[in-house]
Amino acid sequence: MDAKGNAIAASIRGIAQAEDIPVMGIAPAATLAGEPPGRRPEDLLPRARSLVSFGLPVPRGVYGETSHSAETIWRSQNLYYRRLDTVAVLLSALIEDSGEQAVPIFGCFPMGLNEKGEVMGYLNLIRMGEAAGIGTRGRNGLLLHPRYGSRLMLGGLVTTASLPAFRHYDTDLPDCPAECRICEDACAVDAISPDEKRVDIMRCLGHTARMPLMPKLRFLLLRSVRSGAAARLMNLTAMDEHTLHVCSKCVALCPYGEEDRGPSRLN
Repeated sequence: MDAKGNAIAASIRGIAQAEDIPVMGIAPAATLAGEPPGRRPEDLLPRARSLVSFGLPVPRGVYGETSHSAETIWRSQNLYYRRLDTVAVLLSALIEDSGEQAVPIFGCFPMGLNEKGEVMGYLNLIRMGEAAGIGTRGRNGLLLHPRYGSRLMLGGLVTTASLPAFRHYDTDLPDCPAECRICEDACAVDAISPDEKRVDIMRCLGHTARMPLMPKLRFLLLRSVRSGAAARLMNLTAMDEHTLHVCSKCVALCPYGEEDRGPSRLN
């Protein structure tokens, strides 16, 4: 690894520490070469060589059973998405100051539609987190972190810079217990397939997402004939506070990561 890549990586870690980002990993972009066409790092950024994945844990108490839990989760996640997206843009600008290129991968919106008409991010942040070694995919289909469990919200970027691999925490990532069915039993619409570690995203969103500004009939019609236009309609009308999620049981009830494993700050 050349000195330039090491210097960029050190600067990235420094900004993450200054911004109180406790979890970060860096991996070669080639680790996601097997993703579907259109969802690979090089599809967003030609000559992509590295990816950076990072996360913020939502406080455990936010997911408590209170009379206003849905609203509290909704607001907390929106605030964290803003922080994650801001850091992604900040790090991308830092990398470009070095003469390389970088593209931020946002935590939520904007999103697109895949060939099946399913809502998808431009890159799969869970796969990025797995590739960077900051978590493992759980039976609930989410990224599980050894300390923060399912509560870790994700952001990232891809870059042409050749960066040394790095992860924090540097620890083992045990799988979910094979007998655990908490998330599956809690899901009201049977969207979770624990043995496949997969979520039926459209079934999940159909139950939990409330998007009052989006004309659903128009979206469904556009989705069948012009997926790009349908994605733009969704992004324009469902951005940030315009969308409320009324169910987060797969996160709230997941016991993974309950043990406090020591200091979390990057060092």
